Amino acid sequence: MVRCRHGHSSETPDFCDECGVPIEGAPPASATPSAGTPSAPPSPGATAAPAAPPSPPEFAGEVCPLCGTPRTGRFCEEDGHDFVVSGAAPAAAAPVPAAPPSAAPAAPAPAAPATGNGPPAESGWVLTVEADRRYYESVLAREGPDIGEVSFPNYYPRAEIPLAGAEVRVGRRRVHGSTPAPQVDLAGPPLDPGVSHLHAVLLPLPDADGAAGWSVLDPGSTNGTTINYSDEPIALDTVIPLREGDRVHVGAFTTLLLERR
Repeated sequence: MVRCRHGHSSETPDFCDECGVPIEGAPPASATPSAGTPSAPPSPGATAAPAAPPSPPEFAGEVCPLCGTPRTGRFCEEDGHDFVVSGAAPAAAAPVPAAPPSAAPAAPAPAAPATGNGPPAESGWVLTVEADRRYYESVLAREGPDIGEVSFPNYYPRAEIPLAGAEVRVGRRRVHGSTPAPQVDLAGPPLDPGVSHLHAVLLPLPDADGAAGWSVLDPGSTNGTTINYSDEPIALDTVIPLREGDRVHVGAFTTLLLERR
């Protein structure tokens, strides 16, 4: 167990499991960015999530049924529990104790940069995940958090993920813990450490033709989520409708292309 410069405990010796910053003293095996620091002033185009904000009055007393973290929005900031789809936990005076380490399942085996779970989407909507040099260069131009440590990957296998179900989560799985891996897992290799553990959520949304469409929501990522090369991140915890061909950008170089087939 090591600690990063922000005081987080990390099982991974090179990058912090929690915020993604490089661990001081770790050998520079590869040039990768950290995910930014919530306490630092956000650079243009980057959104810093405040650390442990107090519960708003409308969620007073509500806690996550998985980890006991006080509710601050639709998704739990610690493990990504969806209070809307899964239901909110009743008010509690104290957090629910976490399961002992022995009860946690083993960490999942290394996987491709993105994985799709479940059967193909009936609507024919597909999400293509790729490394996007144009987006990467725009982050460089904006001088995003720790962007000087970023190196565009020489090889990044494109992945196509059918969209189906009540939600599709985008992020990077935790090295240890019982939290399920996101359906779009960006843990690599190659790793984009600018991606939060729960960075964005795709939600089904009926369109004008009556067919199933999709929208995107940022539950509070560290570095923000942008669309179609915009310099301005989308508002947190706000559902943004998407159209076919829209590009959703996360991390330092990762783009998610929404297509219908």
